[in-house]
Amino acid sequence: MEKKLCDRLIDALLLRGGAILPQKAQATYDLLEELFAPEEAELACTMPLDLQTAEKIAEGAEKSLDESTGILERMADKGLVFATEKSGTTLYRLMPLAPGIYEYQFMAGEVSERARKLACLFDEVTPVSGNESASFSAPSFPFSRVLPVEKELESELNVQPYERVSEYLRKAEHIAVSTCYCRHHAELMGKPCDRPKEVCMSVGPGAKYAAERGFGRLISTEEALRILEVSEEAGLVHCTSNTSKYIDFICNCCICHCAILHRHKAMRKVNLGQPSNYLVEVDRERCDLCETCVERCPMDAFSVIENELERDARLCMGCGLCVSTCPSEALRMVPREEHQVPPRGQRELFAAMAASIQKGEVES
Repeated sequence: MEKKLCDRLIDALLLRGGAILPQKAQATYDLLEELFAPEEAELACTMPLDLQTAEKIAEGAEKSLDESTGILERMADKGLVFATEKSGTTLYRLMPLAPGIYEYQFMAGEVSERARKLACLFDEVTPVSGNESASFSAPSFPFSRVLPVEKELESELNVQPYERVSEYLRKAEHIAVSTCYCRHHAELMGKPCDRPKEVCMSVGPGAKYAAERGFGRLISTEEALRILEVSEEAGLVHCTSNTSKYIDFICNCCICHCAILHRHKAMRKVNLGQPSNYLVEVDRERCDLCETCVERCPMDAFSVIENELERDARLCMGCGLCVSTCPSEALRMVPREEHQVPPRGQRELFAAMAASIQKGEVES
């Protein structure tokens, strides 16, 4: 693929926003050349920002409808273009690099030479596998947020619906489960971990797309709730889209391979995920210093100093994993002083992320 075409494609991807903004560097060129055929890149550069019909996209690209539809369908099957049906008509939209294109390359759990090649290429341009030397930039407004273990919030009187993961699952028209893309990416790179892999979920239209295109399978609400329980038992953190009216995904993340957790633990200036609206509080009279929480916390927020259990509020993401396993019931979830209300939907979230970019609040 010619460099000029790659540059145009990067410009098109930048217009889509996202948490990982591609840079015009050789590593990005190599990745895009592996992902997009030249005719796919050409069409992607002309696509509108919003969902649109193949007919409108063909018109803007000055191509025939049959040719454009064929290209769009191939791109949708490859996880480059999102496709959904409305009133009997298929609509298409070019996805951002991440979240978006990156995830769909690994959600099916494919093991092949091409999958390994993509894992290596993505490692150069994203921090998702923990590579902090990757060539990328990110807006300061986080695209995701942590949801706490719900049963640990039962005693709270003012728990908002957007803080209860089960509320979203029970209202969802479609739920799909897929392979955890972060852990699969790492496994392809020869860095596996022993946490469950088929535990990450798409919600809503994204779930239907994932199932139809072979990136996951549709599941019931009951199975989704069981997956949450399995994930909590395995010490995985619930992360979701930083929206309140609806959510697009529920990832169950490990500290081994999740960039969201990595960057928060390192207390980076720009984090990819917003902590929950809760902190863990320690009742020292109940605490018997068993250190279960010290081992359980993925953030290493607990330590024992002079026979006292200490919690570092800067590191605590409010996931609740420690509370759910404290044998002496010495831990509980309490609201943070600064309550963060997530943006209502994707439009508001992307606007907030774009605003942080315009203010120059971007980390490279």
